[in-house]
Amino acid sequence: MRRNVAVVVLLAVAVGVLSTAAGATTRSSGTQKLTKVTLQLKWVTQAQFAGYYAAKAKGYYKAAGLDVTIKPGGPNIIPEQVVAGGQAQFGIDWLSSLMLSRAKGVGLVSISQVFNKSGLTLLTWKDTGINTVAKMKNKKVANWLGGNEFEVFAALAKYGMDPAHNKGVTIVQEPFTMDFFLKRQADAASAMTYNELAQVLEAKNPKTGKLYTMSDLNVIKMQAVGTSMLEDNIFTTSNYLKSAANRATATKFIAASLKGWIYCRDHAKDCVNTVLANGPALPRGHQTWQMNEINALIWPSPKGIGLMDPASYARSAKIVATYGKLKKVPGHEAYRTDLEQAALAQLSGVDTKGLNWKKAVVHVTPGGN
Repeated sequence: MRRNVAVVVLLAVAVGVLSTAAGATTRSSGTQKLTKVTLQLKWVTQAQFAGYYAAKAKGYYKAAGLDVTIKPGGPNIIPEQVVAGGQAQFGIDWLSSLMLSRAKGVGLVSISQVFNKSGLTLLTWKDTGINTVAKMKNKKVANWLGGNEFEVFAALAKYGMDPAHNKGVTIVQEPFTMDFFLKRQADAASAMTYNELAQVLEAKNPKTGKLYTMSDLNVIKMQAVGTSMLEDNIFTTSNYLKSAANRATATKFIAASLKGWIYCRDHAKDCVNTVLANGPALPRGHQTWQMNEINALIWPSPKGIGLMDPASYARSAKIVATYGKLKKVPGHEAYRTDLEQAALAQLSGVDTKGLNWKKAVVHVTPGGN
């Protein structure tokens, strides 16, 4: 996955067409009338979005009266722009991206915070001795930038560095592969637990001819450092939600999507197969690792999957305001929980918390194959 590179680019253009985002249509399927809606993903087809593909494959959307089109994302697709412009009713992106969009005047609102933990880490090689953020002082730290750097910058600042001005640390632009890190061209690299970390572990150590292992690395999680931000959430436009019918549709969409994620929690292998059937660009081994790590960002979910944690929201808002240079810290108006709570009520009798979920042991494969 790659996050919201240049997420705010062209968003202001979308402001004038927000009203078009309410345009869900209805079509008949036999005797059942289905409401047709589109979901815009933030990146290509992969296990990061398995719950949505599962909801469609298992018929959860159809059972809810929805005909859902899932549109993959990519490096040149900004979900906020697509949803604001009316090409999709719902989108998936990091919460920080939504906040940046709102600061540009785009009326978006988060309606379900699916990931309750951050998957962002900083990787260093074990033999460097750089096993804490504090030890990155005067070192070279890589990040994709474009709005992806906020958690890392907050972590570095916590230990006296000023990454925004390259004081006490040197920030370098991270490419879209981990080759630079494998060649030790930076002291620390940003990595998602479910993607870039796996890329390193799927590579062979030229000195041994064997795959790298976790014992070769220091994996410093932003969640543990205390500067984590909320990531993948479901969002739509405020205009779309002005209609009672659209609010009902949104509630059904959330409930069916969450049911898909619950299925992937309990049937990870099947969900990997579903993802591969929809987009085989990334190999099975990599997708299997990713499915396990994505589940770890969702489960356990003590409040119920998708329900916003105010403390995590406040921390995310403060960090994005600081490093996104916002005039004010985003308030509660950037999200609502009534639709999420109604969706959870629709799932009565289903385990929406996954308190007993345990992470599986997944062995990496060469090249992720």
